[in-house]
Amino acid sequence: MEKNYPLNQLTTWKIGGPAEVVYWPQTKEDLSTVWQRAQEAQVPVWLIGQGSNLLLPDEGLPGLTLVTTALRAIEWGEHTVKVEAGYSLARLAQEAGERGFSGLEFARGIPGSVGGAVMMNAGAHGGVMAPRIVNVTALWPDGTVKKLERDELEFAYRFCSLRGHAWVLEVELVFSPGDRKKILQEMKENLTNRRLNQPLEKPSAGSVFQNPPGDSAGRLIEAAGWKGRSRGGAQVSTKHANFIVNTGKAKAKDVLALMEEILKDVQLKFGITLQSEVAYLQREARDARHDARCTMHEARGTNRSEQSSQND
Repeated sequence: MEKNYPLNQLTTWKIGGPAEVVYWPQTKEDLSTVWQRAQEAQVPVWLIGQGSNLLLPDEGLPGLTLVTTALRAIEWGEHTVKVEAGYSLARLAQEAGERGFSGLEFARGIPGSVGGAVMMNAGAHGGVMAPRIVNVTALWPDGTVKKLERDELEFAYRFCSLRGHAWVLEVELVFSPGDRKKILQEMKENLTNRRLNQPLEKPSAGSVFQNPPGDSAGRLIEAAGWKGRSRGGAQVSTKHANFIVNTGKAKAKDVLALMEEILKDVQLKFGITLQSEVAYLQREARDARHDARCTMHEARGTNRSEQSSQND
């Protein structure tokens, strides 16, 4: 547990002020216990994963920030795996491929956690998490832990019905048997494509906006003339217009201003309202615990939260 911890160390955007207290639960039971105690003490709680689609406030966060990256227990079965929320999605995809398990080829380059990937129904290269999910173990606001089967959950584009209601602790996935060499080759090609088309050399949150039906957010933003434009230390990537990168000293206010201007301009020029893929935790929220509940595991890190898509 650390006090006044810099939040910019907890997200891939490298943005955010000091957190009052940060704690890294070591087990699911540890997380549940700390959560319940914080609730009883009426302490605001914020829960995040690897912070790969998360924007944290310049003013920092009050209360307790829980980071799930230490929850990494994993148990492989026959074409299945049970894995805790803090496990790296990209690492899980690679390990599945090494076993000849097919189904997560799309996820090899997504820098988020497994929990965030479930919560955002992470996807890229035509694949998504939902078809692989057998069940999800989740923490609910009252501190109880419950396992839900796949048919008790709803999934859509960048959506899971747990979002805003519970926190993913563990998930069981099922794979298809495949050819190890072909699986690993597909992953290699996906990674190569990412390196060529995305600004991986600079801090970002991956894709900032969801793709509207039948179109690409990146194409619309570029067509509107935003590629390379900046506000403060935040810049629309010159390589991929749906990425906003931190050029070194970006603030949350810079990113938010840039996003707002892009939204308005794309709406004005094309009549399309873009939807954000980024979760923003607001210190000023009237009920911090509610806000944390609504945004937990949206660090796409999947990733998230975790980062859910980088194929826009």
